[in-house]
Amino acid sequence: MSTLKDVAEICGITITTVSRMLNNRGYVSEKTKKKIRQAMKELNYQPNEFARALSLRKSSYIGLIVPSASNMYFCKVINSIEHYISKNGYKLLLCTSNLEPEKEIEYFDMLGANKAAGVIIASHTQDIDKNIAIHAPVISIDRIISPHIPSICSDNYQGGVLAAEHLIAKGCKKLAHISGSTDLNMDANKRYYGFKDVCEKADVPHMVIDATEEQFQSMHYETIINMLLEKSPDIDGIFTSNDIIAAQVISICNKRGIKIPEQIKIVGYDDIDLCTLFSPAITTIRQSVDDICQYAVESIISKTENKTIPSRVTFPVTLVERETT
Repeated sequence: MSTLKDVAEICGITITTVSRMLNNRGYVSEKTKKKIRQAMKELNYQPNEFARALSLRKSSYIGLIVPSASNMYFCKVINSIEHYISKNGYKLLLCTSNLEPEKEIEYFDMLGANKAAGVIIASHTQDIDKNIAIHAPVISIDRIISPHIPSICSDNYQGGVLAAEHLIAKGCKKLAHISGSTDLNMDANKRYYGFKDVCEKADVPHMVIDATEEQFQSMHYETIINMLLEKSPDIDGIFTSNDIIAAQVISICNKRGIKIPEQIKIVGYDDIDLCTLFSPAITTIRQSVDDICQYAVESIISKTENKTIPSRVTFPVTLVERETT
């Protein structure tokens, strides 16, 4: 493996001169820069970005901490974040925590030690703010972590309102909401509150089924879906807290001979690609993941430039009607 010394020897210059060019410190003539670039190309020399970050006390890396890289929603988040990070001249450091608080703390320590330019966190871990020890800016997606950490969320309450209003307008008489873990302090829980308020105002019977974090991690919701259909066979409208649950409701209804949307109407949440790949195509609440991710990246960069950004930003949501309603 080639070293900085090898590059310097080919060019007939000192290691200090090569380092000065790579770190953009001090004057190096264009002729010498050209020789250094050519030598690096011939030797296939790659500068150590982490070492440079420590030397310059700045980094071209932005960290992203997600609970899962297999969940289709977080795949969408990862792709979008990477796109905007790259577009702005940075590189992505992806960290998947698998809902393990200790692992998230280790990631923050690692990102801090390597002088990451900032961290975007999409975490379900509770009280994580007490363990965040990093001087770089931190921004959360779809979660209000603490008053000191800016957050970017979709209008989850309005999403619940739109879902309930749509199901009622379609003639549903008894509704159910399959939620995330409502005992966790998550902004997504507002979906349930919006749903509940509309049902109560319209005097429509409704119930909530609470999924666990283990089900969120494994993406297997069959047990609670079967329980709902067995205990409440008169349910004719279901609002799910994500599209993956909605897809599994469809699969189980198909196995049970329950017709969609004739017998049960379904509204999901997120509008991931699965919605149009599934049959019937899923009516859902669309949150603009791409806009949220772009804003998160640009906010991190603004914070590195000591610019002030809002502490709370909420993006609007819309209902996309498809075949399940």
